[in-house]
Amino acid sequence: MTLRTVHCSAFIIGLEMDDWQIRKEYLKLTEEEEAGLRSLHPLMAQHVDELVDAFYRHLLSFEETRRLLTDELISTRLKEAQKRYLLSLVAGPYDRAYMEGRIKIGEVHDRIGLTPQWYLGAYALYLNLLHPLIFKEFRDKPAQCQFLRIAMTKVIFLDIQLAIEAYIRKSSEKLEFANRQLAELSRELERGLNKEKKGRQQAQEQLRQTERLAELGTLASGMAHEIGTPMNVILGRAEYLMQRTQEEQTKKGLETIVTQVERITKIMNQLLTFARRRPSERRPMDLKQTVRDCLEILSERIMRHRIQVETDFAAALPPVHADQDHLSQVLLNLLINAVQAMPEGGRLRVGLAGADGRVTITVADSGHGISSEHLPKIFDPFFTTKEVGKGTGLGLTVVHGIIQEHGGSITAKSEPGKGTAFTITLPCR
Repeated sequence: MTLRTVHCSAFIIGLEMDDWQIRKEYLKLTEEEEAGLRSLHPLMAQHVDELVDAFYRHLLSFEETRRLLTDELISTRLKEAQKRYLLSLVAGPYDRAYMEGRIKIGEVHDRIGLTPQWYLGAYALYLNLLHPLIFKEFRDKPAQCQFLRIAMTKVIFLDIQLAIEAYIRKSSEKLEFANRQLAELSRELERGLNKEKKGRQQAQEQLRQTERLAELGTLASGMAHEIGTPMNVILGRAEYLMQRTQEEQTKKGLETIVTQVERITKIMNQLLTFARRRPSERRPMDLKQTVRDCLEILSERIMRHRIQVETDFAAALPPVHADQDHLSQVLLNLLINAVQAMPEGGRLRVGLAGADGRVTITVADSGHGISSEHLPKIFDPFFTTKEVGKGTGLGLTVVHGIIQEHGGSITAKSEPGKGTAFTITLPCR
């Protein structure tokens, strides 16, 4: 290693060590302000429950978050998380550990699909709740009140900066991962084209399909953001008018608007899920337990449709090195499709077998089946045989993409009136 390299490395390390201090200096967050924020801890502890309740009530005014918070477990965990966050704002120390904790919060936002517009609104609400609290406590000390309100604003802006940085970092990682996957797929297909002429047309079609999916992901992400805001405005105004009109005909018209906007929002959310699928985190997993868990999730629906479930699991099944969340998504998609194909009851069979370093998953139903005309198109984006409003045609596209990403394959056999069988093959390592 040369002397110049040593100096360069030391300079980079110095930059990393000073990074947190530089961030605070940008916002002019002083030690006196940090001490002032810590002095607010007793006040925050005294009012944290009412602050969290106010934040929660605000979330309930939006249809998307209101649906999410109908789950009592989720709402309880959210309230506890908000309490911890508000108390940590005035706990200190405002050091590198504080920075790393805030970046982790931003990564959680990204993982559960929250976009910057959502959490920027949340941070603005925090300020709207905290400033009046400080004013009420220090209204007879105007200089101290102004000092503390400015300090609180600075630390909130510091958190915003870190949350956005985490979002940008994760988005860049996903884009880089997608580009690597696309490049590798293209190389593999080109190698296949060069090795054998037979099946050349099929390989070219696979390449075009890969390129179309990549383009769709980029289009979906941008389109969902552009459409999401006006849809939220339309939904909010329609719900507002519904609460204030007594005329039945007008109410019915507004209900139609709300229903259709919710349908568009659902499609947009599915598009975002498709576009933002995170890089897989593969670990050895027990497929038997994953199948059992998915069947348990759908047990009430399976019983309601009077469907008999048969499982055929090989006794000695090797673990699969895969992303558990992604494979659960695959299985749930296939199982839900199978249940929907048997509205009047039927037989659902799930099989697991292993041989030659590969595991085979079979999901078969005795439902209405798919015609030979439609079968080759079922993995194409937006292709669906369901009634209008009952499906978006992205479910099997996502399934196909996940299986390809894991180095596996998926095929389907079907006969109208006799059912459909999907077969997935995955490498064990």
